[in-house]
Amino acid sequence: MAEGDQAYRRARTREQKGRRLDDILDATESILDEGSYHDVTLSAIAERVGYSRANLSHYVKSKEEILLLLYIRSLREILEDMRGIDPALLDASSVGGLRDAAAMLASMLSSHRNFGRLGALLASIIETNVSLECLIECKREIVAVMAEGSGLLVECGMFDNADDAAAFLFDLSNYVSGLYPATHPLPLQRAACAETGYPVASYEESLRDFLTVQLVGYRALKEGRDGL
Repeated sequence: MAEGDQAYRRARTREQKGRRLDDILDATESILDEGSYHDVTLSAIAERVGYSRANLSHYVKSKEEILLLLYIRSLREILEDMRGIDPALLDASSVGGLRDAAAMLASMLSSHRNFGRLGALLASIIETNVSLECLIECKREIVAVMAEGSGLLVECGMFDNADDAAAFLFDLSNYVSGLYPATHPLPLQRAACAETGYPVASYEESLRDFLTVQLVGYRALKEGRDGL
């Protein structure tokens, strides 16, 4: 959407507000794709969607709130991808099948950049610059998405109960928060790595290895308990 500020009309319905918010999130994502976190400002976002700063404030209070909402949207998109998994195509009873599942999940997560790049900024920057009310609402949404995702993992046979699957998903989100910046160094860091031979791992391959260890390890622990 590229409506000029003179033509701006405040959204009156929930549907209109949702569309405006999506436009704001799309604009923020495009700024991130072109630059970095530091390039995301309310002025840049307002200019991208054709609003004034004052009109933008009708929908969001800060850039951190926008980034937090963008992270949650990424989680919802991942959940939609997970709903498309056909359990019949997975043999979660074998190590080979779990390796295939790990590779599939790694590819899925890698296609949603905001899960990693914003996850890396959550605790230290984003979540320290939003209101408690906003943070509580967003945390509830994250817990709900994780709960539904854990149910899908159980349906696919990767886990036997939702509690273990949920713990796995939260561990995964924490792992990604550290992995993404390590595998996506800034230009200055990348130059230093190239000069010194410092290794820069592949994001998707590291995710695949982590997921494989977690899924295969869980199955081995379960079989060990069952064998006692």
